[in-house]
Amino acid sequence: MSVQTRHLFLALCLLALASACQRKQSCKYKPAPVFEAGLPHILSYQYQQDGSRSLETMELDRGILLEITQDVCADTRQEFRFTVPGNFTSMPDSLWLREASRQFVFLSSFSEKQSALQAWGDVIEQMRSDMKLGEDREVEPGVFVRVDKVVSPEQGVLMVVLSQKGE
Repeated sequence: MSVQTRHLFLALCLLALASACQRKQSCKYKPAPVFEAGLPHILSYQYQQDGSRSLETMELDRGILLEITQDVCADTRQEFRFTVPGNFTSMPDSLWLREASRQFVFLSSFSEKQSALQAWGDVIEQMRSDMKLGEDREVEPGVFVRVDKVVSPEQGVLMVVLSQKGE
């Protein structure tokens, strides 16, 4: 699937989600971009917002497509999807967890605005030996992190979900 086809598919998914929620929920907050065009390591950048949801897409100079979806209303959810071409089917789960930590440390180096991502990298690294792919792990009361993967012979997708559940 080409990058443009993937972008179109994700945009359509976001539109479908938005239209499925006809009963508009009143949200106090709107998502803010995590990154911006022109930062080091970003070759292309796009940001789309619809109410309390957003999609941020960028191609990085390391051959990674990074997509960040955010939903900020009663609960907050950020999903980071790192897509890399190649066959990663034999890569053990422990390396996916280590890579999640490494990617957040890398992203934190782009500018001062992203420096807080270092803390997420540190949390994942500290909890890595107790984490399992696909499972939410509570890092503070009501604050969770989940690392997961989707692999095929053509590409690997590392997914990191950061969420905070309202009371």
